[in-house]
Amino acid sequence: MQRLTEIGSKIEATISHIDPNLELNKAKSCHLSIQVNLDGFSYAILNLQEQKYIALEHYDIQNIISYSDLSEQIDLIVNKKELLQQNFVSTSVGIAHTINTLTPKALYEEENGKEILAFNHLLLQNETETRDWIQAIQAFNSYFIPEELERCLNKHFKNILWKHDSSILIESLIHQFKLQEGERVYISIQNKSFDITILESKHLKFFNSFSYKTAEDLIYYLLFTYEQLQLNPDQTPITISGEIEEDSEVYKLLYRYIRNISFTKRNPNYNYSFVFDQTKEHFYYKLLNQHLCVS
Repeated sequence: MQRLTEIGSKIEATISHIDPNLELNKAKSCHLSIQVNLDGFSYAILNLQEQKYIALEHYDIQNIISYSDLSEQIDLIVNKKELLQQNFVSTSVGIAHTINTLTPKALYEEENGKEILAFNHLLLQNETETRDWIQAIQAFNSYFIPEELERCLNKHFKNILWKHDSSILIESLIHQFKLQEGERVYISIQNKSFDITILESKHLKFFNSFSYKTAEDLIYYLLFTYEQLQLNPDQTPITISGEIEEDSEVYKLLYRYIRNISFTKRNPNYNYSFVFDQTKEHFYYKLLNQHLCVS
C-alpha cells in the first residue's frame, strides 16, 4: 500500500520550500501552522519577530481511509523531520474535513452542539463536537476533532490551537476582501473537495463544501449554486485559491463557463522568504492565513 513518498527510510515531501538561513534554535520565536486531512499533511513556519514565512512543506498521503492510519503517517513525518521537533512558541492546526455546520450565535446552544452537528452529518458515537467562534459573521462553526489525530498531534506539539479549515477560509476572505464592492464568489479547491464562499463586502451570503471526483462534478455544483442564488456567471466574478494550475481540466472547464476569473494573492500582512517564489501565490491559501485566525 502506497502512503507516503518514501525512499528507503527517508520520507520525502512533495513540496519543500525552506529558507536556507533558517536556524533550528530560533524556533522559540516562530509559530508553526499545520493543515491536515486524510490525503495530506502540510506545515508552514512563521518568524514572529519579522512576520515572515520561512518554511513550507507538503506531504501527499495516499490510500488511507481512517484517522488511525493518518496518525501513523504523521508520526513518521514528525519523527523523521528534525525541523518539526523544535519548541515552537505556538502551534495551530487546521483540520480539513466536510463535517461542519455554521450556526448563527442567536440559534446556538452549547449543550446542544452535538445535536446541531448531527442534524446534517452522520457522527460516530465517540465523536464529540467542538466549535470555532467566527467574530466576523457572529456565528459558531461546529465540527469534530478525531480522537486518534488529537492524541497524535498532542504527543508531538504543545498547547495546540485547533481550527476548522472552513473557519480559517471565511475569516481570511472577509479580512482580505472586505472592501470589495458587490457580490463575489470565492472557491477554494482541494484534491477531492472544494468550498464555495459568497461575500457581499464583508457580509457572508453563502458557504458550502462539496466533494467531487471530476472537473464536471465541480462545475455542476458551482453553476447550480449560481442558479440557486440568481447570480449571473457573466457578471459575478470568481476568485480561486488552492492547489490548482491554469492548465488543469478544472480551470479549463471553469473558464469555459465563467470568464471573469482571478486568483487570490498572499496576505500582505506577512512577509515571505524568497523560497516561496517557487510556489504560486494562490497555493496553500488557508495554511498561510492560519496564524491570522488564531493570533
